[in-house]
Amino acid sequence: MLDFIATNFAANLSDTYSISIRQLPGGYSFYITNNDNIAVAIKHINLEHISPQLLKEEPLLQLSYHSATYIGYGPFALIPKTLVIDENYTTFLPLENNLRQRAKTIANPLTNDILIAAYSNQWTIPNIKCRKYHEVELLASMALNSHSSSSMWAEVTTQHINIVVIHDHKLQLANTYSISNNDDAAYYILACYQQLKLSQEEVELNIIGDLLTINPIPFLTDYIRHINTPQPQNWNAELPNQYASLFTLQTKL
Repeated sequence: MLDFIATNFAANLSDTYSISIRQLPGGYSFYITNNDNIAVAIKHINLEHISPQLLKEEPLLQLSYHSATYIGYGPFALIPKTLVIDENYTTFLPLENNLRQRAKTIANPLTNDILIAAYSNQWTIPNIKCRKYHEVELLASMALNSHSSSSMWAEVTTQHINIVVIHDHKLQLANTYSISNNDDAAYYILACYQQLKLSQEEVELNIIGDLLTINPIPFLTDYIRHINTPQPQNWNAELPNQYASLFTLQTKL
């Protein structure tokens, strides 16, 4: 378990704070910021679901917040708006029929002409009204808002890697691949460079995520010239810096 509270955290001011709850393989990560958007608490719990029992026992989930967001992961589909009929997004999901009822439409567009429909194990947190996001949606948004016109963005978790590629400020790829070690992560990154005919000398790689567990960067430095590890916005110096990359996606909301 990961659990750090900054000295300036004040429970009585929680109604001015924002909380981000993220579902990850093997648990949930909480990222809390104050009204200056500075991180005041980070936590990771190893549970499959946020249960009513946890809501009673976890102090961070008993507070009232100014805003809350939830980031899920799972199968998703990118949908051109021109194909959407009567807002029936879930017909595009790569899921069996019995799972489609658990799918949600993510209203925020990845670009002006693409929407995302996604599946997550848990979209709703009892007693907490959250804005919903899919992790690939946020990664693509980071890529599209970056300074580079063409780049690859990869986020590593313990079980999968998300890869987004933009070219000429347009989304070229958004996909998820199963991994279990450094070699798997490096393979899929290099395969995307090769299949999309990206220059390993010119197209930069931005990599974030659980780099304490799976980190392909030492291997990739022999093949890709420009590798960045974007840092979280407003990271609190009191919080351990080695966990910063794990929360980068949550700090971009």
